[in-house]
Amino acid sequence: MFRTGFAVDVFVFLVGAFGATLLSSFINTSWWAYLIIATVVTGLYAFVRWSLLTPQRIALLAHTTLSDTLADAAASYGVADLYNMQKSEDQNRRNSDTVVTINKAQTMSLAANSGASYLSVGLQRHWPAVRLRLSERVPFKVILLDPFCEERSLRNTVNAAGERDDSKLPMGDIIRASNEFPHLEVRFADKGMTCSVFITQEEAYFDPYHLAEDGGRISNRFMCLKMSKTGVPQGISNYEMMRRHFDTLWIASTPLVNWLDQNEEKMASLPELRVQKRFPV
Repeated sequence: MFRTGFAVDVFVFLVGAFGATLLSSFINTSWWAYLIIATVVTGLYAFVRWSLLTPQRIALLAHTTLSDTLADAAASYGVADLYNMQKSEDQNRRNSDTVVTINKAQTMSLAANSGASYLSVGLQRHWPAVRLRLSERVPFKVILLDPFCEERSLRNTVNAAGERDDSKLPMGDIIRASNEFPHLEVRFADKGMTCSVFITQEEAYFDPYHLAEDGGRISNRFMCLKMSKTGVPQGISNYEMMRRHFDTLWIASTPLVNWLDQNEEKMASLPELRVQKRFPV
């Protein structure tokens, strides 16, 4: 198609050049004759060039249609952003956006395998922002995956060398933070932790979990969705779905003080949790 178009392109140019040269040999030729030839040649040239651009036009149309379809389907249910967590620039953007969300939060909720990004003092990713909000009495509910449950054990068998305990679980930091901030509530769940989700009164960050091995470990670097609270054409918004997911998991989880009582013999030396109240399991 390209070769044929190129040949036609050259032919149209030759016709135009020949026509103009031929007419110029007749001094008394009317101006409208030039106009007719110029119009015809210009039309032919435009048609050829447009035909040659067909693959690009199709690709552009397909890309535009796909982008519009994805954007409309996602945005109409509250998806405000998407981060490809295999790309370092998207990881950094997601982390900086999360800090902005934390700084605006009036309530915070987190369900995650370890919660290290939000609760680990050593990691220092989101903890400084979270600590500031906790010091300002912003409530923070946290559900973590029980490190001794079957689901955690399965993940450990996939990870390199198999981890007996979750090395990312910052238990000492969690207990110290619970002692310092009464508005922090931590619970443990032994099932249903299908994703990491951080929720405030207006926004949610959703990271689905998987068991795909990558270099001997589960990287969990998949797609992260940022979702906003919004009205939807039908059903419920993605934000509301994650809110209900968290609420269901919260009811089915075990408070930190009860969990420590049940697993005292399995845990290494930890700070004392200065909480007297026990909750029914």
